[in-house]
Amino acid sequence: MKARFLFLFCAFSFLTSCSDNHFRQFDLLPEDQRWQSSDKKNFEFDIQNDAQMYNIIFQFSHIYGYQFASIPLQVSIESPDGKTEELNIDLKIADDSGKQLAECSGDVCDLFYKIKEKTKMQKGKYKVTISHSFKGPYLPNVIGLGLAVENVK
Repeated sequence: MKARFLFLFCAFSFLTSCSDNHFRQFDLLPEDQRWQSSDKKNFEFDIQNDAQMYNIIFQFSHIYGYQFASIPLQVSIESPDGKTEELNIDLKIADDSGKQLAECSGDVCDLFYKIKEKTKMQKGKYKVTISHSFKGPYLPNVIGLGLAVENVK
């Protein structure tokens, strides 16, 4: 299990160093691999150049053969001017035929979902909060969660 996490961390670090990311954060969940319903994930970052376009990408890492076809997510994006945008997302884990949509290596799968694509963001501090509304005390078999903000060229 620990070797798998080490591999995931090394692969993630390599991919991060080769890209034009403005911000990237990935948080591993505890070893029980449960995303508790009460656990809202918070990500904070600064935009320095408001003349650029950005993608905001959510990373959902899970065990291969995930038992759910989709997950209901709530995303809150607070901008520097204090305005908050609320988004409800049905994160698809598998297509209609049941095929996994994530990139998998062994039994670790990474699904990348563009919350915002080619969007102009004003200069200043942003706060993104992500939670799920899965019916139950936790969402099982979740390895980790992350957020990336990428410069669009």
